[in-house]
Amino acid sequence: MYFVSKKDRWLTIVFWIVVIAGVLIPLFKGQVTSFLIILLLCVVLLWFWFRTGYKIEKERLIIYYGPIRQTIYTEKIELILVSKMPLISPALSLDRIQIRSGKYDLIAISPKDKYTFVKELTKLNPKISVDKRLLEEKEGE
Repeated sequence: MYFVSKKDRWLTIVFWIVVIAGVLIPLFKGQVTSFLIILLLCVVLLWFWFRTGYKIEKERLIIYYGPIRQTIYTEKIELILVSKMPLISPALSLDRIQIRSGKYDLIAISPKDKYTFVKELTKLNPKISVDKRLLEEKEGE
């Protein structure tokens, strides 16, 4: 099952302003070399924007973040917590969950439907300790 990343409105606005301005400003100034370099960087940014998601299949969680892919085996997941920490992570929102899968392995992600996401993970590994706030879907979400 594939889960898309939640995207914060403020981050969406900042992201698209950077991409559009980054491409248009050198184009209007006639700076072809700068335009091509920035266009290449914008393609990479767009790759991250459209290819951030989380796939649960068999006994593993695969995290896609643009060209980067990380695999976590569900039997190694120990803890899932609600998080708002603004760490650099494969998440496009500050409404995140943290997954601990080892003594020092901690990753923050932001699935749009975090309640179903957690439910699917706990089906595969019922031993996962889950933050109470993630166990029941709130009304209106």
